[in-house]
Amino acid sequence: MKKLFFCVLSIPFIGLSQNNNTNNSTKNQDELNPNSLLHFTLSETGINSELSEIGTTFFKDKFLIISNKKRRHTKTTFNKSLNTYNNNIYCTDVDKELDLSYPLQFSKVLDSENNEGAMTFSKDENTIYYTQTDGESSNFKLYKASLDVDIQGYWKDITELKITTDDYSVETPFLNHSDNKLYFSSNMPGGYGGYDIYSADITENGTITNIKNLGNNVNTSSNEKYPFISSDNKYIYFSSEGHNGYGGYDVFRSSITNNNYTNTVNLGPSLNTKKDEVSFILAEPNKGYISINKIDNREDFDVYRFTTEQKEQELTISVVENNLNTKLPNVDVLITDEFGNKITETKTNENGEVTIKSSPLTQYKIVSNKDGYNTETTTITPSISNPKINEVIALKVKGSEIKPIDNNLSIDKIFFDFDRATIKKESQVTLLKVVSLLNENPDMKISINAHTDSKGPEKYNQTLSEKRAKSTYDFLINKGADKSRLTFKGFGESQLLNKCNVCTKVQDQENRRVEFKININ
Repeated sequence: MKKLFFCVLSIPFIGLSQNNNTNNSTKNQDELNPNSLLHFTLSETGINSELSEIGTTFFKDKFLIISNKKRRHTKTTFNKSLNTYNNNIYCTDVDKELDLSYPLQFSKVLDSENNEGAMTFSKDENTIYYTQTDGESSNFKLYKASLDVDIQGYWKDITELKITTDDYSVETPFLNHSDNKLYFSSNMPGGYGGYDIYSADITENGTITNIKNLGNNVNTSSNEKYPFISSDNKYIYFSSEGHNGYGGYDVFRSSITNNNYTNTVNLGPSLNTKKDEVSFILAEPNKGYISINKIDNREDFDVYRFTTEQKEQELTISVVENNLNTKLPNVDVLITDEFGNKITETKTNENGEVTIKSSPLTQYKIVSNKDGYNTETTTITPSISNPKINEVIALKVKGSEIKPIDNNLSIDKIFFDFDRATIKKESQVTLLKVVSLLNENPDMKISINAHTDSKGPEKYNQTLSEKRAKSTYDFLINKGADKSRLTFKGFGESQLLNKCNVCTKVQDQENRRVEFKININ
C-alpha cells in the first residue's frame, strides 16, 4: 500500500514560539542601528523549539522547514558524525501576517533515517528537488521525486541527480521558475574555496547540465550558501561567510545583469549580526523569512518572519573642475541604475549640483559631460547609513587643443567683470589650456595682452588693464607655467573690439578681455 502524507494543521496557532519564550517576541534590530535606512523588523513565527528549525521554501499554500525536533508521527535519528539529531521535513500553515502554525510531517516517503536538507519545487509543484545525506556521511546528495497527482501527498520515482562525487556535498538548492535554472551550493573542486554557489540547467528529461560557478562577485574563498532569486529576477540573495560582514553568515544581495552578478552588497546591520543569518526567503516584496542560529548553539536555528521598510535617501552630485575645484554649472548629467534604467537626464544648477531621491544599496552610473572637458563616468552605491549622500565628480579639462597656424594661435579670450581684475571662473578653464599648451611646446613663449572697455577715464583703464594682465600672469605661474616664457602688458581702451558709442552689456564684456600672442622659436 502506498504511503500518503497529509499536511493537515488542526492545532491552532497561539502566537508563541514552542520554547515558550514570550519576551522580545518582536526583534527590531534597528533599535540598535537607528541610522540604517533599510529597516528589517524581525518577529517570532510561533514554531521555534529548543532545538533547530530552518525555513526552506513554499509549497502550494504551505511553508516548509527542516527541523531536528521530534514531533508527532516523525522519527528522529541521532547523527554521530554531526553529534546531533538529523533533520526531517515539516510543513506549516501560513496566515496573512506570515505567522506559522504547528509543524507537521511533510512526507513519510521523503523522510528517512538520514539527514534531510533544503528543497525546492518545479513551477507546477509536481517535482521536488531535495537534499539528503547518505548513511553517516555529512555530505548531501541531490534527489528529485515526482508528485502522484492521483494520490494526495505521495512522492514517487525518487532519483539521485549526480552533480559531483560522493566526496563532496550539494546543498541548499533553489529552482528559478523563469528560466528553469537550478542554483545550489557545493564544495566540489574548481571553485574559489569552501562552498560556492553554482547554477545549472535542467533539461526536459530532468538531467542536470551546464553547471557554472557564479563567479567571484558572489563566491569567495570561504562559504556561500542558500541562494534565492527575487521574483522579478533582478537580484540573487545568499548567505556568505567570506564577504565583508558583521560575523558568521550574513545575507548579501547581488544584482543580475546580462547573466552576470554585480554590486554585491551586505543587507546591513538591521538584519545581519555576529550570528549566522541564513535562508533568506521573500514571500512578498517587503516580507519574508530568515533563519538565525541561537545564541548558545551555532548549529541550532530559529525561523523569524521579517518586514522591511526603506527610508528616503537624497543623493547630491557635485561636479567640479579637476584642478581648481570650481563648481561647474550647466554640466550634462545622465544617471542610470545598475539595470540601465534612466533615473534622470538633466544639467547641473548654478552651484554645479544635481539632486535625486536614491535607494540605498542600488548602484548608480553617472555620466557627466561638458564642452571643453573630458566626459567622466562614475559608479556609486549609496550607503544605507546616511540619509544624505554627496558625491563629488571632478571633470578634467581637455588637452590644449590649440594648433599652430603660421606662428599665430587663437585662444579663447579671458573675461573680467566690470571694474575688476579678478578672472571670471569660466575663464580659468581657458588659462589651464594655456598651461597645457606651454607644457606641450617647450619652445613656445606667450605674451599676455589685457584690454578694457571704454567706460571710465582713459588713464584709469590703462592701469586696470595692467592689473588684469598681471592677474593673468600670476594665475598661470601658480598653475605651473614657466615665468621666463611669459610676458604681460596692458593696453587700456586703445584696442576696442566694439567701437560703439552706447555699448550693450555683452559688447562691453567682449571689450574687457585678455588675448594671447604666441611666439614659437
